[in-house]
Amino acid sequence: MKKFLNKKIVERAFEIGILIKSIFGFFEVLAGIVFAFSGKLIVNNIITALTQQEISEDPKDLIAGFLVRISNSFSSGTNFFAVFYLIFHGLINIFLAIALLKNKIWAYPWALAGFGLFIVYQVLRYFDTHSSLLLFLTVFDIFIVIIVMLEYSSKKKKRRLAQAKPSI
Repeated sequence: MKKFLNKKIVERAFEIGILIKSIFGFFEVLAGIVFAFSGKLIVNNIITALTQQEISEDPKDLIAGFLVRISNSFSSGTNFFAVFYLIFHGLINIFLAIALLKNKIWAYPWALAGFGLFIVYQVLRYFDTHSSLLLFLTVFDIFIVIIVMLEYSSKKKKRRLAQAKPSI
């Protein structure tokens, strides 16, 4: 009974985790498209909204000044990379999530490799940016990799058992 419950918990975590991954992917693609058309304008508007009151109260505010400098240094190359990364990462997540939810056995190793590469990239970026959001997403991706591995080993075991059963 305990094994059955653990198996059901892993299956449910797998389904929910992969569904969340696909939803994230959809929003990444959407953000990439919006960013492609609005680019620096949207960054400037967000920075302005975040810093306007602080700068009006204290023109020498360190954090607000830092954000304004980042906004001003945002280049077209940075914009292109952000658009490319968001759309590419989102499409990969959606494609792999759909294949996994459809129980395509070939998708498991591809998902492990793809998500693993994204984890490595995110860890490298984390050491550069120290972003809490990036750290959270990396931990979530590690969780996804673990449940994909568990589900994949379960699927492989089922296939081996099915192949080993003598047909009568």
